[in-house]
Amino acid sequence: MEAFPRCFQKQHMNKFKTALYALIHAVAVLTGSVLLGLNTRILYYMNITKIQAQNGEYDYALIKSNYDILIDYLNPFYRGKLQLNGLPMSPQGEFHFYEVKVIFDLVWILFAVSLILSVLLFIKRKRENQLGYLKGAAAFTFILPLLLGIPFVVNFSRAFVVFHEIAFSNDYWIFDPNIDPVIRILPEWFFMYAAFLILLYMVLLALLTLFLEKTFGKKKQDA
Repeated sequence: MEAFPRCFQKQHMNKFKTALYALIHAVAVLTGSVLLGLNTRILYYMNITKIQAQNGEYDYALIKSNYDILIDYLNPFYRGKLQLNGLPMSPQGEFHFYEVKVIFDLVWILFAVSLILSVLLFIKRKRENQLGYLKGAAAFTFILPLLLGIPFVVNFSRAFVVFHEIAFSNDYWIFDPNIDPVIRILPEWFFMYAAFLILLYMVLLALLTLFLEKTFGKKKQDA
């Protein structure tokens, strides 16, 4: 009589482990996609002329240098005060960017931890021919961008506001261009482009996850 409960508990534990492994891999994919999107500077560079056309008082070099300063500031190894090039900044604006940096520092930590665990788990489960958890991870990281893409397409402005209301406990993210002119070179439509790029990275990494499961799982079975 005790064999059945033990067998049930073992199956339950195996399902829990599979879900946990899938979650760890999915976190690595999601945080990695966000960081890839952040550091794909070419996306911004390609739109500088459009931004410049809307802000005739700023030249190309000034726009590009300040964007690079912001991205460098969000790097986890950067420590120090944010200082823009030729653009004034209010204490509220500076504090908002500090809060953004704190968030991205956490994303970097999550990515580093989940990536290391994901690689170690992949090596372990590959030896055991138990890579099925990658299907769950791929499904999650494929479905999530599709779900997130719906509100982005329907009303990105509203989704943008809701995100900020959730992520921040103040309204410092509502920049006054008269005292924080940096917002002029960070138009909302660019954030929309960046958001869709991140979703694209999620989909591509989900497909890569499926490729790993199909390729390495099949090799083990055919051996």
